[in-house]
Amino acid sequence: MRFPFLCHQPHVFRKYKADLMTDFSTGASKVLEIGSGHRHYASFCRGDYVCVDVAWSPDVVASAEFLPFRTGCFDRVVMMDVIEHVEEVSSALKECHRILSEDGMLLIVTPNRNGFGLYDSYADPTHKHHFTWRTIETALRNIGFELKEKIPLHLHIYFPIKSEKLRGFQQSICVVAVKKKCTISI
Repeated sequence: MRFPFLCHQPHVFRKYKADLMTDFSTGASKVLEIGSGHRHYASFCRGDYVCVDVAWSPDVVASAEFLPFRTGCFDRVVMMDVIEHVEEVSSALKECHRILSEDGMLLIVTPNRNGFGLYDSYADPTHKHHFTWRTIETALRNIGFELKEKIPLHLHIYFPIKSEKLRGFQQSICVVAVKKKCTISI
């Protein structure tokens, strides 16, 4: 092939997501993956792994909007290419916030509505929502998450975009958010 860097390479996509799972779950006690599908990333998890999905063979059959877990029972929640498929984004994020322990973290990977690439947010007709970096950050903050990190990714065909000015065009959005501490004054 004359320009191999222009090929769609799903193995590269999966390797980056596997590395994300390993890095994100290191040091965690309990990790929930929402929308786990075929459990591609379970073996890369470094904590006790629980998966939720509405199909396939999850540990628990449930939707992201109604998670059947106790409040504060997970250290990490992972949503890789899931949030764009849920009916009610705010309900799913509220459930993630509820089940996370104090200082628990949420990892979200989703297609970027403004991204360049062979596969974009509008390529999949099952996507109910289309996000930009700004819209996902706003949705997280509205629920009570604090943005911890924006991760430049090399997914599909492009190199990681580390420039803040150009990141808006990166093909996928990847953010880590932390559950804000509750401060109640009496």
